[in-house]
Amino acid sequence: MTKKYKAVLFDYDGTLVDTNQLIVDSWNHMYMKHFGRRLTGDDVKWTFGIVLREAVDRQMQIFGHTGYDLDELVESYREFQFRPDTTPAPPFEGMTELVKELKARGTLLGIVTSRGRETCIQGLKKYGMADCFDAFVTAESTNIHKPLPEPALICCRELGVEPQDAVMIGDSVFDLQCANAAGCGSCFVTWSYATSLETALEHGKPTHVAKTPEDILALV
Repeated sequence: MTKKYKAVLFDYDGTLVDTNQLIVDSWNHMYMKHFGRRLTGDDVKWTFGIVLREAVDRQMQIFGHTGYDLDELVESYREFQFRPDTTPAPPFEGMTELVKELKARGTLLGIVTSRGRETCIQGLKKYGMADCFDAFVTAESTNIHKPLPEPALICCRELGVEPQDAVMIGDSVFDLQCANAAGCGSCFVTWSYATSLETALEHGKPTHVAKTPEDILALV
């Protein structure tokens, strides 16, 4: 029998909300502004799930850039997402309905993301989901990030549940490793852009695999 959980912790990017193209566009905005070139999706999808500042710093090293101002690069990335003509990325099909149904059933809901709080809340408000969540653990919440367990543990504490009574839903190995290390259940979504199912099974070892939002609903 599948374990039933009291709380569901959602990753934001690539799990709940389809920010894949927005992330690629933000990288390209930064790269065109500072280096006069564009990147491909393959150049940046390894950064999905990593805190932005760390991702930018590592990307500079990969491409051999020197003498850069990390703060300026990060700000250039973020400014694209705050432009008036940039619409917050939409939820994946069925995810808004899933979140609202979970809330209606009395399930405790949390966000555990490496994204900054402001754009996370902005996106959830845009699509009517912000009030459904009881806890938000974002990039500003801790200096210890996925794949270490701290983000999931903080969320469980804020929700008032034991880790074993929570399941974390994610699209990356980092999400799964974070959940497993915290003692939570872990659930990989197969609509991931950044991670194949084979990679997730080998390196993330999820407790569950969700092919549809209904598969997540079955966990509570």
